[in-house]
Amino acid sequence: MAGVAVVIILAAMAGSWLSRGLLLRVLRSRHAHVFAELGQPSTRQLASVHPRHGNLQILFWTYLWSGRVFGIGDRLVSALALVALLADAALAAGVVALLWSAGR
Repeated sequence: MAGVAVVIILAAMAGSWLSRGLLLRVLRSRHAHVFAELGQPSTRQLASVHPRHGNLQILFWTYLWSGRVFGIGDRLVSALALVALLADAALAAGVVALLWSAGR
């Protein structure tokens, strides 16, 4: 069970990283005003643990998880946002499964 959980975690991390990067590219090219409102984040800034990027990360994740990203009306943006949200949910489920298997 632990092996399956680790595979789920790794796949979800990759899916989240890829969909987030594609979402940022699409926002930058098609919806520059939204991208500017988010502070023009890069994938490196969103993956950083440096405190100076904390506000940028909070702004992006709030925008994504609040559902405002779906209000743009762009089907590609909505699809990429949905994939990012599902990958985040799969990551959480994988961590729970790993902790559950470790506690057994």
